[in-house]
Amino acid sequence: MPDRRHLLLIGGGHAHVEVLRQFGEAPLPGWRVTLLTREAHSPYSGMLPGVIAGLYRPAQALIDITALAARCGVGLVLDRATGIDPAARRVRRADGADLAWDLLSIDTGATPDTSTPGAAEHALPLKPIDALLPRLQALADGRSVAVVGGGAAGFEVALALRRRAPVALVAGASGLLPGFPEALRQRAARALAQRGVTLVAGRNVAAVAPGALHFVDAPTLRAAALVWATGAAAAPWLAETGLSGTGLARDARGFLVVDECLRARPDIFAAGDVASFPGGLPKAGVFAVRQGPVLAANLRAVAAGQAPRPYVPQTDYLRLLSLGDGRALGTRNGLVFGGRWVWWLKDRIDRRFIARYQ
Repeated sequence: MPDRRHLLLIGGGHAHVEVLRQFGEAPLPGWRVTLLTREAHSPYSGMLPGVIAGLYRPAQALIDITALAARCGVGLVLDRATGIDPAARRVRRADGADLAWDLLSIDTGATPDTSTPGAAEHALPLKPIDALLPRLQALADGRSVAVVGGGAAGFEVALALRRRAPVALVAGASGLLPGFPEALRQRAARALAQRGVTLVAGRNVAAVAPGALHFVDAPTLRAAALVWATGAAAAPWLAETGLSGTGLARDARGFLVVDECLRARPDIFAAGDVASFPGGLPKAGVFAVRQGPVLAANLRAVAAGQAPRPYVPQTDYLRLLSLGDGRALGTRNGLVFGGRWVWWLKDRIDRRFIARYQ
C-alpha cells in the first residue's frame, strides 16, 4: 500500500482551527494531516479584552489544540517553524528534525510592530497572548499603565485594564480608532473619559525606555507598565531564504503574498494575518475566521487534483468593541450603536465561535 501524502499546517490560527474541524468531520482520502504549532492552547483574540477585564476566565478564551487535533485525527507537533524550503518541500523546526510535506498551509498570524526604538526591550506586546496574560497579573496592584496603540485592540485593552489600574491610552498621530466612522470615534472618546482613561492623541512615540514613553515635541509619559498594541508586523523568519526561511514572495511589509485563492504558490496556501491578500485587507481576526471555510475547501480541492475557488472578502462587516464593563460599541454599514445589548451580541458571537472548537 503506497504511503499517504502529507498535508502540513503551520500555526493554530483562526483559519486553521476551522480546517481541523472540517477535516475531522470528513477526512482527506489518501492524506495524513499534521499541525505544527508552538501553542498547545490557541487563544481567541476576540475574547482577550474580556479575559483582562475579568469577564471571562482564561480557559474560556482558549481552544485546546491538543484535544481538537486528537478528535480530528490530525497529528500534532508542538514546535516553532523557523524556515521553509519550497523546492525541497521541507519545513525547518526550532527543536527537531525537518518536516516533509506535499501540500502546505500557513496560518501563524503576525507579530507586534516593535520597530520603535526601545519597544522590543521595554514594552509588553499583546502577542503572544500566552505570554501576555501571566505578566498582566502583576498589574493587579493598581500600578499605572500606558497602552500604546489607538486601534481596536489598544482601545479595548485600555478599558479592560482600567478595571484594575490607572490607564493612559496613547493613540498616536492617526488618533483614536482610525478607519472607524466618526460617530463611533466620538462615542469611543467619551467612553474613555467616562471611565477615567486618559487619551493621548496626535503624536507618535519616538522612543521607549523603562517605564517611560518619549515623544519628539511633548513631555515624557511615565507609567509603571507599558503595553504595546500597535499595528502588526511580519514574523522575522519569513524574511529568510532557503531552509533558514521561506524563499516565497512577500509584500513591502514582509507578509506572504497570496492570490485570490489564498495561494502563495500552487502547493502552498496562507491565511489570516500572515498573508498579504490582493488589494490589501485589515489585519483583523474576522477575515481569518471567514477565510477558514474557503481555505479548507481549497486544500481539499487541490489534494484531489481540482481547482481552488477565490476567497471574496466582505465589503463591510460587523465591528464590536468591548468597553470592559458589560457594555460595547458597534458599527456596520455606517450605523453606530452601543449599550449592554451590544455586549450581549458580541458575547454571544464570541462564545458561539469558540464553542465550535472547544
